[in-house]
Amino acid sequence: MAYSSMKTFALLALASTVAASPCPYGALAERGALPKAEADKFFAARAERDVSLGDVKLSKREAEHAAQEQFYKRQIDLGDLLLGGGLLNGVLQPFSGVLADLDVPVPQEFSLKEIPGDDAAHQYVAPGKTDVRGMCPTLNTMANHGYISHTGITTFAEAANACQITLGFGYDTCSFLSALGLLAGGDLVSGAYSIGGADSRVPNTLGPSLGISKHGFFEVDNSISREDYYFGNQADFRLDRWEELVSITQKYDGEFGNSAFAEERVLRYNDAKNNNPEFDAGIRWLAVTNAERVFIFRALPNGTHETLADYQNVAPFYLNETFPEEWFRRANAYSLAETGTDIANLLASSSEITTPGVNEGVDNFVPLGIDLGSVTPTEATCFLASAIFDETPGFLAPGLVDNFNVVEAFLNGAVAPFFAPFDCAISGYAQPGANASSSTTGVSTDCNILVNGVYQC
Repeated sequence: MAYSSMKTFALLALASTVAASPCPYGALAERGALPKAEADKFFAARAERDVSLGDVKLSKREAEHAAQEQFYKRQIDLGDLLLGGGLLNGVLQPFSGVLADLDVPVPQEFSLKEIPGDDAAHQYVAPGKTDVRGMCPTLNTMANHGYISHTGITTFAEAANACQITLGFGYDTCSFLSALGLLAGGDLVSGAYSIGGADSRVPNTLGPSLGISKHGFFEVDNSISREDYYFGNQADFRLDRWEELVSITQKYDGEFGNSAFAEERVLRYNDAKNNNPEFDAGIRWLAVTNAERVFIFRALPNGTHETLADYQNVAPFYLNETFPEEWFRRANAYSLAETGTDIANLLASSSEITTPGVNEGVDNFVPLGIDLGSVTPTEATCFLASAIFDETPGFLAPGLVDNFNVVEAFLNGAVAPFFAPFDCAISGYAQPGANASSSTTGVSTDCNILVNGVYQC
């Protein structure tokens, strides 16, 4: 190896070590607290590392954009983008026709940033009597801080943008999650949806908008902190379930990480299987419940130590629906591919296989024949795609079933491009039959102010 190459390697190693170290070496250099020779060495290493990493990221982005353009052209040729949309240069394209007024999310900048910090526009404000809150702690937190409308009535674009801004999740992940929410119970034409139950402030352009907490789509059985739909209000926070989770984390140094959730998810599964006569553990359950858990230890740790999901960083989202003090979002975007990797790892780490299926009464569990014995990261990512494509017809509101061509156009234009790299089998999803719709209305929390895990109403 040439001397210059060895020198570059050493400098990069130094910068990487310094960046990963819990010691404030970089901060000392920036404050002028190091000897000049050491400070100069640090800054030179960091600059060279940044250039090298920048070149790698640029090359990767160019390759991704080339693949997106190829897929976009393929969609055009196949007639899949009849109402516009599609992904070019990393950005969803505008829709047309009946979806012309549907705003699409835009990529946000990513860096380590305190949320909300001293931003006066995003300090906590308790919800008022007419503000909607639902079963998702992070959506409730975003609303309480004004990153989405304080009313709890948000849109496809607003929620996806807020997801990136507050949590540091990737454009692909946030767009997928918001699309899932919109199809679960929103107004597809305007992009509006309630983060709780049905609400008159959401338009009903294609039929009743039922809210994202409508059971079976965005909201499923086996929630971390909400009870199953069969037993009551699935939007309300349940302190007892939370405390059970906290008790499990004590076995794992107080961390809400993969090991704790590998145990907790099996506990929740068996409890529902043994006691909920209508327990539904289908493909959407498989995707949503496992994504919900890996998101906890990827979204909620302080970005200054983004692998540490401890009580002080996780609890405020659940107990008070607010950001922790001096909390930083993660610095690097969390992608759909990373989600799939984490889900596969969570399944592999669990003490027993949680077989997908459905209860037809207690003690009458009917398996679906899905093998979870050895799931690859790509297969796990495709579970997410299946959750929104394969079973969509069976869970849509009646108005969307009657206008399924619009649903197809939205899926093709806003969701399919993000899963193109994984070659998921999403091209043959079924047309809905006559009885395919679900008119079940979602619910909001009975009380919308949560303080230390107790509703204040």
